[in-house]
This record gives sequence, structure tokens and C-alpha cells, in this order.
Amino acid sequence: MTRRSSSLVLLAAVLSASCGRSVLWEPRDSGPRPDVLGDGPLPDVIRPDVPVIDGEPIDVPTPDVPDIDAADVLSDRVLDTRVPRCGDSVIDPGESCDDGNNRDGDGCSAMCRFEARCGDNRRDPGEVCDDGNNRSGDGCRSDCLSDERCGNMIVDTSRGEVCDGTPGCSMDCRTITTCGNMRMDPGETCDDGNTTRWDGCAPDCQTEQGLVMDAFFFDSVSSTRGCDFSGDGRPDNTFGAALGDSLGLINTAINNGISNGNVLLQFTFLGLDDRLGVNDRDVRVGFTTGADGDMDRLNNRDPGNPQRINRMALNMLGLPQANYQSTITASRIAGGPEDIELNLPSPVMGMDFRFRVRRSRITGTLMNNGTRITAIDSGILCGAVPLRDLAAIPNFFELLARGGRPGPTQSTLLEAMIGGYRVMIPFVGISLIVGPSRADIDLDGDGLEQIIGTPGTATVAPRITECVDGNGTRIPGRTCVMDPRIQDAFSATFRFNGVWFRPVGVGG
Repeated sequence: MTRRSSSLVLLAAVLSASCGRSVLWEPRDSGPRPDVLGDGPLPDVIRPDVPVIDGEPIDVPTPDVPDIDAADVLSDRVLDTRVPRCGDSVIDPGESCDDGNNRDGDGCSAMCRFEARCGDNRRDPGEVCDDGNNRSGDGCRSDCLSDERCGNMIVDTSRGEVCDGTPGCSMDCRTITTCGNMRMDPGETCDDGNTTRWDGCAPDCQTEQGLVMDAFFFDSVSSTRGCDFSGDGRPDNTFGAALGDSLGLINTAINNGISNGNVLLQFTFLGLDDRLGVNDRDVRVGFTTGADGDMDRLNNRDPGNPQRINRMALNMLGLPQANYQSTITASRIAGGPEDIELNLPSPVMGMDFRFRVRRSRITGTLMNNGTRITAIDSGILCGAVPLRDLAAIPNFFELLARGGRPGPTQSTLLEAMIGGYRVMIPFVGISLIVGPSRADIDLDGDGLEQIIGTPGTATVAPRITECVDGNGTRIPGRTCVMDPRIQDAFSATFRFNGVWFRPVGVGG
């Protein structure tokens, strides 16, 4: 099948989905899986340092692909008659947050700037460290509660530790004297004679567990789920709003790759003390990409199938480059904030769709069979997608407009999202409208910035023309978002489900 015909087949799938409910997961012969598509409660709004609350059930969005005049829609979408002010629950340029009030002491100050939080490069009361980010493994854990030293009585799995201060623990906290002797000693669940990771038995002689996604997709803008960055108690998802009508297209591309076994998105557990995943106060979840483990791609969504961990998803210590400091309470897992990277298939084959998700969080319900974790349902991953990452992605909608034929694009994905862009897909006769939108997450704390752009049409590419820093400094030009002073992002929400797989090594 050619690149062009593949794109058209994908578009046909989107069109058929618009006539009814999209099905991103189908039950198999592995037994019942309640709440996979939302027959029960799930977390609603994820707020920093605030417990997750229950909300409406998952409803898989059905793409809506209207055939309307783009100029009218783009004109309507940029109309904003508000008088911007701090305290109106909308993050405006110059603000870092807006929780709907003008009070200090609630995480968002009376001047609509972030108050003390982990990752602000200030060591606040209760923090052990703060290095200005939410990454683990760099000497300050993502939650600012560990300096990641061997000897601090905390098992920092992101630094390769498997023990700390316990009997038999080595001087570097990375091996246990009894593990690897081919004998099942007290507390061990396996011992394969080595301390190699990802072969099914971890360096602490605990059976390795992992989950592979059988559905992963961008959430719609109307969702009541996600991360609350503004502080107003409602989820933020401007990424979904900016992608607009193209959500169905992108979600179809991702889940086609998952269903045919070509895309393996994995969650791997590190330092898991509760094998059933019911209650565990300190566990890390690694986000990795995988590779088929038995030369049969079609079974990669079956429970218990063998998979390898993609070598490129691991760091020099053999640990996931993206991982979440997490807790499990009553089978609900919650992790983050963490800075991670996603690598997803784009609607055009052969094109990368890779971007970071800053200050991201995960949550979901773990299931078990009395022996091990078997699935995760009602999963949510939310966070902030930086502008500069989207500026590095070509506007693949241009390629679709010319039938999927390869070649250079005249604009970036960010320019389409900021300025607004209508693409007419040939042969199938539909129009997709992207944007216009604006970023809503202030990453550097100097106030929300403005990115100014012009709309695109079938003959004119969308363009970014100017950026305005949070302090009012104007930076002209298409590449202004790459200036280090511009540190904004789009809030985003993703949903997922997954089943267990059996780690059989590193590959890919």
C-alpha cells in the first residue's frame, strides 16, 4: 500500500466514525473488564497537591467533521469580547494562573501568579530540594521530597537504587547481596541468577510487571477530565481545542498503530511492593515504547504477550527516561508531576509526532487476578505541551491536503494551531479546521505570553508573526517561539487503557 493510499484509507475510517460511535477497545476472551470505556467512576480534575475527585464516566468521543466555511469559523473563534482581569477564571497574558478569586495562600496569588510549588527553583517549607523542574534522576526527585542520595533511607529507583539502608543492601544501593544466587531467598519472588532488568526478574529479585496500551487518544475539549493548571477547579485542555476537527483523524492514526501491533506504549513498574497493585505508597511507573517479543505483532494487545523494552526509551542506567513518582491507594494509581516525552504516530505515515509533556500527571484504576496486576482502566495522562516542541513538527495537514504525497511543508503544526488553518482533503470531500487558539500554560512563571499569527487557507500557509513575552517584550518573526524567553505551553489531556505484558528483554 502506498503512502498516499494509506492516508486515504485512514481518512475513510474517520469519515465512517463520524456516522456513529468510535470503538477504541473491544473485549477479548481474557475475561470481563469492567469500566474500560467508562461504566464506572473515574478521576475528574487533577490538581497539584489536591486529591483526585470522581467525575463522569469515560465516553469515547465521536469525531465531528463538518463541511463548513473556514473563514467564518476562524473569524468566530478569534472573537473575544471579555475585558481581561485577574480573578475571572481565565488565564490572560501576564497571568500564570487564575482561580477565580483575588486571594493569596491558595496556590494562585491575588495577582494571578503561582505561589510556592515544587519545580519553582525555590526550596519551600516541606521540600528537601528544588532544582526548578519536575524530573527525577537529576539529584532532586520530581516531587522535591528526595535528594536522591544513596543512604537517605529512600529507594530512589530513578537513580537505579533497589534498596537503601536495608539488610544486604550494597554500598551504592543498586544491588542486594542475596539476589542473583539462583535461590529463592525470603522476600524474593524470583531469582534467575542475574541482576539484569527487563528479563522478567528485576535486580531486587521481584517479578517485573508491565502494561501495554490497547487504547490511547487525545481527549476532546468538552471533557471534564484533566489537569487543572489555572486553579479554578476545572480541567484545562487547550490542545484538544486547538486541534479541533482533526481530533478524530489523529486518534484514528494512533489507535490504528496500536491495534495492528506496530505501536507499543508501555507502563512498567519499578519498586512495586504490592504485587496486586492495591496499596503502595512509593512506586515508580516508567513510560516506555516497546518492541514485539515473539515475531507476532497481532498478539501485542493480548494479556500476557511477550514484549521487549525499546532501547531508545531507556537511559544510561537502563531505566525508563520517562517515569512517574506514584502512589497506589485502593487500586487507584496517581503519579506526577513529571516531565516526560511522548512519541506517537501522526496521521501521515513516516512523520514523527514527538513532543514533551511538562508537569504531567497520570491516574487510573489497576486490576488484578489475585496473582498480579492485569490491566489499567480509566487512565488519564495530562500536562503541558511546550510551544517549541510543536514548532518543530511540520504541519502534516498540508500533506493530507495533497493526498499524502511526501515533500516539504510551508508551515509548522504550531502555526496551524495558533493562526488557524483549514485543510480540504481531496477525494473524500471534507474540510478539517484547526485552531485558531492560544497557549494557556505559563511554564517560566513570568506571566502568560502572547503568540500572534495569521490564518492559513488552501493557498496561503498559516504564519506566526510575533511573540510577546510575559513582561511585555516583543519578539518579531516566525521563530520567536524558539527564543528562551518564550516558555508557554498548551494544556492537554490523554486517555488510555492497557493490559499486562511479559517483559522478555531489551530490543528495538
